[in-house]
Amino acid sequence: MRCAFEAGYELNPIQRQAAIATASRWSDAIVTGISSDGHIDLVDLETEQPLRVWHCVSLAPILAVGEPVSVHGLYGVLAVGSRLVSVRTAAPAN
Repeated sequence: MRCAFEAGYELNPIQRQAAIATASRWSDAIVTGISSDGHIDLVDLETEQPLRVWHCVSLAPILAVGEPVSVHGLYGVLAVGSRLVSVRTAAPAN
């Protein structure tokens, strides 16, 4: 599925390069939940704070609960292994 160049949709090439260039803004996290509507629940490994992000399609095919990932807080990028995906910060699950 091809989506628009905005947060949570297709990764913009400029967004990708900016995230790569600002290594200090990445945070390591663990996946704690994945939903079919594109929401991904995470826990930041340093702060132990929960975080919820969203992508336009479910990332269940490339993610698993318990998997380590990195999140770029400034540019909204999720790193899953060597793959980079645009994400949008979402409201926490109730």
